[in-house]
Amino acid sequence: ISCGYTSQITLECKESIIRAIVLHSTTRLIPMLQQIRKGMELYGLVNQMAANPEACRSLFVPGKIIKPDADFIIMNCQPNFSEKGTSKGRTERKIINFLQDFLQEVEMSGTIYFRPLAVPHVLQWMTGQSHIPMLPDEKRHFKITCNFDHNCRERLGDHAVCYPIVSACTQTVTFPVQHLSTYTDFRRIMSEAVKYGGGFHRV
Repeated sequence: ISCGYTSQITLECKESIIRAIVLHSTTRLIPMLQQIRKGMELYGLVNQMAANPEACRSLFVPGKIIKPDADFIIMNCQPNFSEKGTSKGRTERKIINFLQDFLQEVEMSGTIYFRPLAVPHVLQWMTGQSHIPMLPDEKRHFKITCNFDHNCRERLGDHAVCYPIVSACTQTVTFPVQHLSTYTDFRRIMSEAVKYGGGFHRV
């Protein structure tokens, strides 16, 4: 009725009902799509889409979205480790092991501290996208750089907690080493960071 159909609602009128719904949806959508197109023309995106239809297709046409697992994130992490054999290097490797344990725990249980949490949420927090890239070029260049901050107490004075700093644009995560000495600490800080640090700002 809200789509403008005013006749009887029976099985015999099924085709007419569907036609009314489709027509109503189309007449509502066309002005919206025209407005989007006009906005895209301002930035030359319409010409880019015409020249590269396949590259732009995944941006507008839903396809199969592949969800990441723990192994996908770990395999694409590029840690900037300190020199091998140093205490800094050993601590940094321990933190990457914590990350792997954390991701596997999330993958297996789907919760942390009784709150729902999944691997795609972690990937979204780290990179700004929750699915595995579909295009070959995206896959080839998809890396998560892991840095380690050893000096937050010297820089910020005495404080109780620091959270990892994420730059989704550059796909970089910086772990506050002095606050991640045990897996319990890592688990708590990471779960809070992922849950509350999804905005476009520093936690």
